[in-house]
Amino acid sequence: MKSQNPIVYVDADSCPVKQEIVTVCAAYHVPVQFVTTINHLSRDSDASWVVLDPVDQAVDWYILNHIFPGSCVVTQDLALATLLTAKDVTVITPRGELITEEDADEILLRKHMRIQNQRQGKRIKGPSKLTAADKRRFLTIFSSYCRKMQELDGSC
Repeated sequence: MKSQNPIVYVDADSCPVKQEIVTVCAAYHVPVQFVTTINHLSRDSDASWVVLDPVDQAVDWYILNHIFPGSCVVTQDLALATLLTAKDVTVITPRGELITEEDADEILLRKHMRIQNQRQGKRIKGPSKLTAADKRRFLTIFSSYCRKMQELDGSC
């Protein structure tokens, strides 16, 4: 089987760092693929886009079926992240958190507790607004990944 060059997939339905991703990937010559449903399409960059029907979990399924070891996914969906880390994929959140396989149990427990609270009618507070510090942390982690991919490729 032919070895594939790493690619960055972006769960773009609600990604607040799309332009940062485009800039870093261009600087390091790392290919990027934005994946979104038609309901969330906002082509605010010239990057490559995959636009899917607005089916529940369509973006997750697309990424899971196209990703391969050594690649990277930028997503806020922590349940998706737990599935990807088991496939030897680097997962980075837009807040600059690097998700690892060791995080899976805690992430899934928190999700279970959140669902239980919702079923009981408790109000669930959403994530806080993305800060400048979050974006800087993301750029540091993501740039490091892209730099490493460029060095491994050796063609750039």
